[in-house]
Amino acid sequence: MTINAILLNLDEILFDTPSLHMAACRAAMEDAGVPLRWSMPELKQVASTVGWSRVLDVALPREAQSGKRARSIDLNAARHRHFHDALAVRKPDVNPRGMQLISDALEAGCKLAVISDLPAATCAALLHHTFGNEVNSKFSVVASRHDSVDDDGHRAPHAMALRAMGVEPYETVMIDTAEPHLAAARKAGLRTVKFKTPYILSWKALPSMAVHPD
Repeated sequence: MTINAILLNLDEILFDTPSLHMAACRAAMEDAGVPLRWSMPELKQVASTVGWSRVLDVALPREAQSGKRARSIDLNAARHRHFHDALAVRKPDVNPRGMQLISDALEAGCKLAVISDLPAATCAALLHHTFGNEVNSKFSVVASRHDSVDDDGHRAPHAMALRAMGVEPYETVMIDTAEPHLAAARKAGLRTVKFKTPYILSWKALPSMAVHPD
C-alpha cells in the first residue's frame, strides 16, 4: 500500500489538548448556569463519538434541554472562545510521536494536511506557535471542520483537502479520534486510523494500521 497523503486532526494526535477542552467546556457550561458533570474519560468518550467540535451538543441535562439545538450551538461557540483565550496563557504539549510521524512522512515525500475540529483562528494559532513560518512548507492544506459543512457534504474538509493536494482517496490515510469523521472518510474511499491515547504513531507501521474503506 502506497501512502501519498495523510490527513491529521490536531487534538490528541499532535497536541495534548483534552485538559484545555475540559476547562473550556466547564467554563462554557458555567456561563450557561449548568454544571458539567463529566470526568475526563467521559469527555474523551463523547469526543470519540461525536467529534471535539460538537462535544457540548450532548452535555445538557434532560431538564435543561428546552431549545436544545440553539443552546448547544451557543455552548459550543462559548467553549471555542474559552479554549482560544486559554492558548494565550498555556500552550498544550506536543505529541512527540505525532511530530516524528510528520517528519518521517515529509522525508518520504508524503503530502500532509491538517483537518481540525478547532475554529480556523485557533488552529492557526496552535500551528504557528509550534511550526512558526514552516507551517506552509509542512502542510499542503489546513482546514477546519468547525467552519465547514457536515462530513457527508461536497464541501466536507477531507474532500476539499484531496482536491487541493491533487491526490486520490485510495492513496490517502486519515488519522482522527472521532468515529463519525473516520466513517465519512472511509465512505469517500480513504483509509483510516482511529487514534487512541496512548498510541504509537509510526510512518513505517501506518500501512498495517490503516483500515480499508467500507
